[in-house]
Amino acid sequence: MDPGAKSDRVRFPFNERKAAAAAAFLLDHEGGTMDYMRLVKLLYLAERESLARLSHPIAGDVYSALDQGPILSRVLDLCKYKSTGPWAAQIERSGLWAVKLRKPPDLGPLSAAEVAILEEVAKRFHERDQWDLSTLMRGLPEWNDPRGGRLEILLEEVLVAVGKTTEETREMLDEAIEGAQLAAAFCR
Repeated sequence: MDPGAKSDRVRFPFNERKAAAAAAFLLDHEGGTMDYMRLVKLLYLAERESLARLSHPIAGDVYSALDQGPILSRVLDLCKYKSTGPWAAQIERSGLWAVKLRKPPDLGPLSAAEVAILEEVAKRFHERDQWDLSTLMRGLPEWNDPRGGRLEILLEEVLVAVGKTTEETREMLDEAIEGAQLAAAFCR
């Protein structure tokens, strides 16, 4: 697919506040604790749905294929390693493979439409554990077997997989580039 002369590494900027709010929502929906691999899969599914419906991501991230299916890379790293900032304020590690809420979720960074998507994903996949989700997600068109590694899934691959047209994909890639440039200018 040629969405124009775009870089193969175009991404929406990562928003840790929104990632933490979305994760906190899903954790709260599940009683406060969850296997972190399941959490990153649910967040990927919500991110994908947001791209399809709202034409923007919930959190933005690097989308990656693992042997167990697609995930949000930075969110996985936040789950696995000690962090500071918005994530750590709401979520902490709970045992070897789980995360839990530290306090009631702060959904302020999320729009009503994003919360609705998270609610829908939580309900739709409530009965599926991380292994069942892994099987399901390895069937997504944007997933390629990373053979034991972590293989980046390009934004345009996800956009095509969710049904965006070439023109919609071009527009969204332009928005991602502009967002990344704006974020870089404020980080200086």
